[in-house]
Amino acid sequence: MRKYLSSLFIAATFIFLVCTVYAKATADMASEIMIPHDPNKKKAGEECKTSDECQKHHECVKTEEKGICTAPPRPKLPPNAVT
Repeated sequence: MRKYLSSLFIAATFIFLVCTVYAKATADMASEIMIPHDPNKKKAGEECKTSDECQKHHECVKTEEKGICTAPPRPKLPPNAVT
């Protein structure tokens, strides 16, 4: 009986850890999804007056006299990451 309970406990712990790691990996992949470009809006580097003219995830940054659509910075990779 004791061997049965310990085996059941180890199996349940293993399943819990596997599910937790899988859920984190799925969440990380969801953050990497590219937002589709709207053909009616301006791309990064083009002149703009307001952020509404730029792509959904871009913003209009004023530089001197002009506004330029700029993309958000890419997330930094952790140390020792292989790409």
